[in-house]
Amino acid sequence: MVNRVICFCVVVLVASVQSAKDLPSYFPRCFRNDPKLNECLLKATETVKPFLIKGVPELNVPTIEPLVIPQIELEQGSQALNFKASLRNVTVHGLSSYKLDRFDFDVPNLQFFCGGHVEKLELEGKYKVTGKILIAPIQGEGVFTATVGKTRMDVYQKVKEVTKKGQIYIAPVHTNSSITVGNPKAKLDGLFNNNEELNKATNQVISDNIDVLFEDLKPVLEKVITDYLENILLAALEDQVPFAKLYPIKKDGF
Repeated sequence: MVNRVICFCVVVLVASVQSAKDLPSYFPRCFRNDPKLNECLLKATETVKPFLIKGVPELNVPTIEPLVIPQIELEQGSQALNFKASLRNVTVHGLSSYKLDRFDFDVPNLQFFCGGHVEKLELEGKYKVTGKILIAPIQGEGVFTATVGKTRMDVYQKVKEVTKKGQIYIAPVHTNSSITVGNPKAKLDGLFNNNEELNKATNQVISDNIDVLFEDLKPVLEKVITDYLENILLAALEDQVPFAKLYPIKKDGF
């Protein structure tokens, strides 16, 4: 989740500023024929961090501190988790602590490799859920909170060239991601029509089995996040910025 978000924001910011009439002085230009392209991209993630934190509305870049996700639909049918849930107005705090150690663009093969971590994430929002956790039923709606410790994320993305109005753009083909989190915690308020006893018992089941439950839910979360970001990324890249502007070629070489 984490680095997918950061990579997305950086790429969109590159796209936005390079399609503007004036290139802001704070943003480094990374050329695709630069032998140190990956070094440039990695440095760019730190250079633009202050702007990502507060957001850049005029460039259609949302704030990442906090990041607000309007809606997430979850569904799982495994032995440990068998439920459907809808999350709304999910607020994520902590993305500003990101530190990437890899941001590579394999230009000939049109592939991105991105990796790094954040120290801690805190999430909150509204939920509606029905199903089972292990052998315990779960049903209700209300407010949820969750925290995870140091989180590692590695992402691979394949893109392709598409032609539109005589110009070449790049668009995502598919994305693979892996995530590792430390010390996850979660709490749901409002379960079983605010039945205090059942709410407490269900949250205890969640707490006692959080590592198993999160491991089971992880592929679902990764897919939801990837789909959410790719939909935004597709629009940002295909509709706005030609490849030649997104990653220009320096004509006089290096």
